[in-house]
Amino acid sequence: MCLVQRRFLKSGTFSIPISCIMLFLMASFFICSPASAEVNGHDIGTDGINTSEIKNFFDSAVPAGLARYNIPGASVSFVRDGEMIFTRGYGYSDIENKTPVIPEQTLFHIGSITKLFTWTAVMQLVEEGKIDLDADINTYLTEFSIPDTYPGKPVTMRNLMTHCAGFEEQEKHFAVKTAEDLYSFRTYCRETMPARVYPPGIVSSYSNYGTTLAAVIIEDVTGIPFDQYLNEYILSPLAMNNTWYSYALPPEIAKNLSSGYHYEGGKNVPVSDTVFIIGPAGIISSTATDMAHFLSAHMENGTFQNTAILSERTTRLMHAPVFSNDPRVSSMCLGFYEMYLNGERIINHGGDTDTFHSLFVLLPDQKTGFFVSYNSSGGNEARNELVTEFMDTFYQADVRIPEILPDTTPHQSKYVGTYQSTRHNYRTFELYLMPPSQVNIEDGGEGRLVIIREGKPPFTYIEILPGIFVPSSDKPEYTGNMVFHEDETGTVNFLCMENIPIFAFERVPWYGTIPFTDWMKNMGIIILLTLCIWPVSALYRRIYGISTSEDRLVGTYARLIAGAAAILYLFFVLFLLPAVTNDVSLIENYMLEPMIPLVMQLVMTIPVFAIVLTAIASIFMILIWKEKYWTIWHRVHYTLIVFGLFMLTWWVNFWNLFIFRL
Repeated sequence: MCLVQRRFLKSGTFSIPISCIMLFLMASFFICSPASAEVNGHDIGTDGINTSEIKNFFDSAVPAGLARYNIPGASVSFVRDGEMIFTRGYGYSDIENKTPVIPEQTLFHIGSITKLFTWTAVMQLVEEGKIDLDADINTYLTEFSIPDTYPGKPVTMRNLMTHCAGFEEQEKHFAVKTAEDLYSFRTYCRETMPARVYPPGIVSSYSNYGTTLAAVIIEDVTGIPFDQYLNEYILSPLAMNNTWYSYALPPEIAKNLSSGYHYEGGKNVPVSDTVFIIGPAGIISSTATDMAHFLSAHMENGTFQNTAILSERTTRLMHAPVFSNDPRVSSMCLGFYEMYLNGERIINHGGDTDTFHSLFVLLPDQKTGFFVSYNSSGGNEARNELVTEFMDTFYQADVRIPEILPDTTPHQSKYVGTYQSTRHNYRTFELYLMPPSQVNIEDGGEGRLVIIREGKPPFTYIEILPGIFVPSSDKPEYTGNMVFHEDETGTVNFLCMENIPIFAFERVPWYGTIPFTDWMKNMGIIILLTLCIWPVSALYRRIYGISTSEDRLVGTYARLIAGAAAILYLFFVLFLLPAVTNDVSLIENYMLEPMIPLVMQLVMTIPVFAIVLTAIASIFMILIWKEKYWTIWHRVHYTLIVFGLFMLTWWVNFWNLFIFRL
């Protein structure tokens, strides 16, 4: 995942012909020069920024990001007062053929920025009175309905647009291996419905399913296929002639699609990008100049070059804050998400595929914004750094050393604990495949909290108001302040990052922490391994002719049942489960193919049999104590084995490791 590789020469003498230098400079000019309208270096916008400063900023910051994160190419467009004043391609869209990025020609997969087109379409129908933002969406769905999991609390379009409908995350079947395998996103929504795990309007959890479901509603309300609606009512009016809602591109267009890259083994390797079923949530390909048209329309209250796709009132409604996980953090708008950097309000949306990372940024008060897309996985960090550098360059804020809130010690401990993102799977095997990353909050003393995240150094926050902690560093963090939300009883239930409104971090109970679940599994395994004592003891008695007063029939059955359950669990946990999850091809088939692989079904049936045998073993445990079979030591050991079976039963249930949860 870098377009221009910089080579640094160690000390030594060398000479280069002047003709080579001239050739290199000319090539660099054609590869990196703007491919759109000329830039007036003396133009001053309403934001007070000179156009040449904009040009110089991107010409410095973007190549630096490419080099820093080993990214082959990027494309940028900048819009001010509704006009694109700058666009440029950097690096290569195809390294092997040395194809430069051309901003009005090179297509990038924009990922989830596609959602903004879907939400804009929804707002058009809201404007026409065909969709009520606060009506039960089952009112509009014609072929299926959303279960009434929380009676009296239906999911509304407003919930979908602000990602607080309460759906769990589910990636199974949201993509396929190749474009030839694609099927209707309507079928996907009907047959792959995620569970509702929170009542609507409680907490945000970014949902691809929710956006795709909105597109089904658009089709049901209008009677028009979604792709046709998008072309007729958004792309064509905005003259976005190089924007495509399809993987099947015409040959003359397909050649302009940038390759996507992973940086592996010290070089960029081209890889096939994800092919999404959830088209309305992430399949658009576009150019930087086309995206400038869309940015301009939203900047100018729904109008681009005298063509309106939304009224001013509807556009302002779409851009206004609607839902937040806490009043003290940024909000979800109707589709856009909000953030504050250096005191400026930004509404934006990111877009991520396996290889492309994009960002759509709009400063409504400044009537300024830009679009950027990178063609490698390093683009995720590069785009975040780009927006913070942009704000630090043109909208600087006074750096103030935070003052510690006095007398924080008595209440600060209530924030300490383990938290995990609300955007994860809860009810299926995906929970085990993709467990949520957990963060630990520790007391740093003197009004400080330390956040511990896997793979990152500890970071300290300082409390400035009750429940509000600011980064201790001099430079503001992209994620903003750390805020703790309390329920009506005063119990801390969510950790919120100020500039990440699309999800929160739910507080994890002690039994849900990774160390505890690992302990349950490991202790269960250790206990069950003591079963080895039984055959050794039996062999010893046989060799030395030692007789026992046991009821042989009950004792034999009790040990056979418990032993069989233990063997099933041990074989499953130690061998079969790792073999399944480490088989990349098998997991890929599980996630992408309509049918669950037979081998997975067979493996995930084993815990079901083990649970049945565990239940029977527990009955035997009661019986042997009641009737006082065996010696006290043997009874205690048998009880310990049953407890070990219970521990692994709890563990497989916690991680959804059953055939009926695949």
